[in-house]
Parts: sequence; C-alpha cells; structure tokens
Amino acid sequence: MTATAPKLEVQTPAGRNELPPHLDENLLTPRFYTTEFDKAAKTDLEIARKDFEAIFKEMEADYNLKHFDRKASLDRLQELSPKDKAIYESYLVRSVVSEFSGFLLFKEISNRFKKSGRTELGQFFTFLARDEARHAGFLGRALKSEGINVDLPNLGKKRAATFFPLSWVLYSLYLSEKIGYWRYILINRHLKAHPEKACAPLFDFFEPWCQDENRHGDCINLMMRCWPGMTKGFRGKMLSRFFLWTVFLTHTLTVCERGDFYELLGIDPELFDEEVIIQTNNTSRNAFPWVYNFEDGRFLQMRTEILSAFRKWRKSSGIAKPVALSKFISLIIRQFALPMQKTDAVRYV
Repeated sequence: MTATAPKLEVQTPAGRNELPPHLDENLLTPRFYTTEFDKAAKTDLEIARKDFEAIFKEMEADYNLKHFDRKASLDRLQELSPKDKAIYESYLVRSVVSEFSGFLLFKEISNRFKKSGRTELGQFFTFLARDEARHAGFLGRALKSEGINVDLPNLGKKRAATFFPLSWVLYSLYLSEKIGYWRYILINRHLKAHPEKACAPLFDFFEPWCQDENRHGDCINLMMRCWPGMTKGFRGKMLSRFFLWTVFLTHTLTVCERGDFYELLGIDPELFDEEVIIQTNNTSRNAFPWVYNFEDGRFLQMRTEILSAFRKWRKSSGIAKPVALSKFISLIIRQFALPMQKTDAVRYV
C-alpha cells in the first residue's frame, strides 16, 4: 500500500507577496525582475550584426519545438514516499516560478523593443520568452499531475518585482542561463548512467532543456557585446567579480541546503555544486572579462568553510548566533576578494 500525500491548492490571492506551496520567503526564493527598458531599446546591434543574424536564425528555427511533448505522461515512474514526493514537488515549484519569472522579463523586454521600433530585437526576445513559457508550462503540467496548481499569471501580479540596472540584468541572466545549462546537463548525464534513479519522466526532457539554457546564455552574451562599456576596465572587472561570486554563493547555499532533491536522484549535492561552479566559471570566459582563479583551490575550499559556517549560524541560538553570523559574513567577504584571471573575452561562441 502506498501512502498518498494530501493535494495542495493555491488559494485565491490573499496578498501582494503570497507564495505557492513549498516556497518560503527568504533570500533563496525565486524572484521577478524589471530593468531599464528604455536604455535596453538603444542597444547597438551593428556592433555584432553578423553574430546576431546567425543566432536569430537559430532561435527562429526552434529546434526544440517538438521535444517537449504536450501529450507525454508526466506521472511519476515509481511511487515515492510522502517525504520524497514533497521533495520532488518543492523542486518543481521553485523551478516553475523561476522559469515563469524569466518569461515575464523577456516578454516585457520584447514588448518594449517593439514599441520603440526595434522590431528585430523585439522578435529576438519573443523567442527567448517562448522557450521560458514552454519550460514553465511543462513544469506546470508536472505539478498538476502531483495535484498542485500554481496560478502563475496571478503569481506574477502578486509578487513585487525587483529592479536591476541593465548591466546587472545582462550579467545575472547570462550566469543564470549558463549555470542552468550545467545543472541540467550534469543531472541528465547522471540519470542516463543511473536510469533507476529517474523517479519521474520529467527528467527525460532535461537534454533539450539544457540546450535551450545554453542557447539563451549565448543570446545574452551577444547583448553584452553590444554594450562594450559593460565589460571594459574597472567596471567590467567588478561586475564580473560581483555576479560570479553572488551566483556561486547562492547556488552553493541553494543546492547544499536543499540537497534532499539531489540525494533523491543519487547525486552528492556538494560534489554536484562544485562541478557546476567549476564548469560555469570556465564557460564564463566566453563572456566576462574576468573570472575567478580556481587553480590554487582557495575559492572551492572557502566554499566548504562558508557552507559549514552558514549551517552553524542556522542551528545556533542565543549569543552564539551573532558570533556564527559574523564568521559567515567574514568568510564570504574574503571569498569575494579572492584573485581573478583576465580572459580573452569578449567573443561570442
């Protein structure tokens, strides 16, 4: 006999920041973003015209059009315990909110471009929004098979959007897409080697999914090249340092603190996090003027110390809590300041 967890429903909007099931409000919660749309409309495509036309045609071809089968069953391949079921559902909810957030941002950028007479750029971002909507819709179907219905359109209206300058958006989007690529492809490779761990057919679609993420990263790389001031001099170095550090720190805390999902798939969360960070840092050489130097091992070693300090802070109480927090803050500041390497960027690959 298999125990069945109670079905969860998202209730009618109760407040501006209402969250769906399995999400708590904290620094690791997926968010919605807005940016300098008028400035973005001034993007000079002539700086990378040849590469833009090439990737425009690639996006227009929509190679993954038939890969996300709308009729495919997304029920679990094997029955999960109530605990594992909740772990899987939690991953789905965080992922669907993240993908829908990307859709809203790309759609709004596309609309603003079109209103400004930038038809090519508008269509370019329509392709990006199309992919994100497809991902969110697919995850939404998987959630419905679990008895959970996340009201995404209204969720976007209820959650306050965070404003980022255009340069921040481009740096963070590039890293978001590329780190997503490495997450999906590494999970895909692991599950192909260990098919008995693929607890749901959703994972069968991770290969085309990672192709979308990789392609999107290349699209954002191209946009960065059209704003050369973002990657030059001291500004480029500080933006590279800040966003690599921020994304890697967030990834470490997210993966390792929510490692139960990766353990469900038979993946060691800390080793997985390390490999994703290494590969993303290396990939970022194609877009960022500077990346972290991993050769001496200090960044990755400090990552382990940061994780330990974070866990100690979370568990501590009384006078020990501010002491543990101070240690955690000291470690992340030291990691932020670690040496970087100059790259041959910026070249679109």
